[in-house]
Amino acid sequence: MRIAQLATNAERVPPEGYGGTELVVSLLTEGLVARGHDVTLFATGDSDTTAKLVSVTDAPLRTDELNPPTRWPAFDIRLLLELEKRQDQFDIVHNHMGWQALPALRHMRCPSVTTNHNLIKDYLADIYLAYSDLPYVAISNTYKRLNYPEELNYIDVVYNGINCDAYAGDSDGPRNYLLFIGRLDRDKGAADAVEIAKRLNLPLKLAGKIDKKDQAYFDQYVKPHLNKAGIEYVGEVEQEQKVKLYKNAIAVVYPIAFEEPFGLVMAEALASGTPVMAFDRGAVREILKDGETAIIGNSIEDLVGRFDQIKKIDPATCRNAICEKFDVQHMVSGYEAVYEQVLAGKSATPLKTARR
Repeated sequence: MRIAQLATNAERVPPEGYGGTELVVSLLTEGLVARGHDVTLFATGDSDTTAKLVSVTDAPLRTDELNPPTRWPAFDIRLLLELEKRQDQFDIVHNHMGWQALPALRHMRCPSVTTNHNLIKDYLADIYLAYSDLPYVAISNTYKRLNYPEELNYIDVVYNGINCDAYAGDSDGPRNYLLFIGRLDRDKGAADAVEIAKRLNLPLKLAGKIDKKDQAYFDQYVKPHLNKAGIEYVGEVEQEQKVKLYKNAIAVVYPIAFEEPFGLVMAEALASGTPVMAFDRGAVREILKDGETAIIGNSIEDLVGRFDQIKKIDPATCRNAICEKFDVQHMVSGYEAVYEQVLAGKSATPLKTARR
């Protein structure tokens, strides 16, 4: 198949630091190329790919001080214009950019499918509903349940995949700290992670980015605890650093405060043989098994009170459980099936009349 993968301009593919969507796009793109498909990636110019690359910006906009967020939509339109010029070169377009691409996709001569990587916020609902007839893929059953399951034309659920081989191997040292990895914000529960570590009297390493909108939260709820009782912020980390952090952690702390649609951190942790301590939100129970690969609770008290059960979780059980279901090859096969279904003119539910 001739496939266009449409990414965002905010991060490179794959990301140098934090960026779950861009990592998924990279793994999918490389997996499709390896299977012999003709793939073109629309992404930032510094992206690393074996596919053909089309870009309208040399570097990620998130780190470009000359182009503040108010200018980002202009780059999205430019990338869509490049896609429009080349649309006859593709059998199908796979949209990871999000809602910005929907008006353009409606008028493309080739079919498309959109994977929603983030929850549909209230201020976006009318946009998605206006394009409800376009084919969509959900990244978890939880995502589909929370995001207009009757209104949007969901073709299938395809879980995000990880490269399990990248996390293989044993720890190279003692597992002697807890790990929080992700955006240091309220939704991800960074402050709750600090509180859990303090109550357990264990060191905690915090790894991830701090967006400008989250700086005040970080300064008030996280920063005062740094360099006390082993609480350490290590910044954004690259893949090699991330894997090492996972492998030497007692557990990954995942106290999310929102209905997260997937959560690559959970999958990566288990692939590293590291159990997870998670709040029961979003797709947590689709990825983790309480008592087998994780302890799942509804409060800080729940996780702290059951912490001793972490010692009984076998690293091999964690790895096997995640790689049997979430290895990148499962994701690639899932999307190949979706593409074939769309190209055959079939869908899981009848196409709906878009709301105007």
